[in-house]
Amino acid sequence: MADVVYKSPVGVSIYDDKESHDCFSITGNAKKSETVVEFESAYDFEEFVQKHIDCKGIEFDSEFCQFFAYAKTKERALKFVKDIEKHFEKVKKMLD
Repeated sequence: MADVVYKSPVGVSIYDDKESHDCFSITGNAKKSETVVEFESAYDFEEFVQKHIDCKGIEFDSEFCQFFAYAKTKERALKFVKDIEKHFEKVKKMLD
């Protein structure tokens, strides 16, 4: 089983899959408490992320019930997830 590299409060985690899949996997489900938005499916979350976050170097393969994305490096995976967190932090501040 792949090691957890980072657990985001948004609801996704990064796993080191370099040994078995030559990538870092980003997977999980968005938490409404952190995203403010209730996504009906992982497809909806993926579409939202693709619209609002820089996805260069990220590949997607979500399923209805779980978000999946992949990055070649740990650094890219971390930046991607941190960018998602920053986006939702801004959204939450605007609503306060």
